[in-house]
Amino acid sequence: MEDTTIENALKTFEEYYLKKDYPNAILTLEKNQKEIDPSIWHYDMGTVLAEMKNWPMARLHFILAERSGMDSKELHQNLELVENILEIPRLEKPLDPSDYLIKAGMIASQGPLLSLSLIFLIIGLWLIKKSPSLKSAMIFLGSVSFPIILNFWIDSWPKKIAINSIIIFEGPSALFEARGELPPGLLLITNVKGDWEQIIYPSRFSGWIKSQGLKRLELK
Repeated sequence: MEDTTIENALKTFEEYYLKKDYPNAILTLEKNQKEIDPSIWHYDMGTVLAEMKNWPMARLHFILAERSGMDSKELHQNLELVENILEIPRLEKPLDPSDYLIKAGMIASQGPLLSLSLIFLIIGLWLIKKSPSLKSAMIFLGSVSFPIILNFWIDSWPKKIAINSIIIFEGPSALFEARGELPPGLLLITNVKGDWEQIIYPSRFSGWIKSQGLKRLELK
């Protein structure tokens, strides 16, 4: 019964989408979010928003589709297209060592760290079997758990997408001098202080912004 409901919802969504009735397509997705697989839901939402030229929100949903487990050629192509339109490769290009470390950490958390933990697990079990000892067991536990803990820590970073242009100030108040504008679609890591957020990444846009206009990059 549940499969039929999902199938009907996706069919209704597709009919609206093909008719270019995007508001009703979005409404259909929103009404059936709990029933539809998150990766499919975010991918379809991203596709509709891209058709509506809402590039920042399209990027957000394509990234969430990827993080929900979708790994398709179409998803990667659509995400790349949206990011190129938003000029993300230029805007998020690392500027200093902290940018390189943060970007490398985010890439590593999308699979490599867990793969490394699995490799350590296999090697560690082999070593313990060959030479069982308390020291070997401690080294084994440390080497396996470190990449996992690091992965969880990186995943906990407060990543957000700017959904529109936001004025950047020198400090956490509108009384400070404005130092430019944050482009829409940018992925940010910030420190929060009340209604204000200090931009940590990308460092080229360092400064303070209001929390309004940001969407948390998280799965619900």
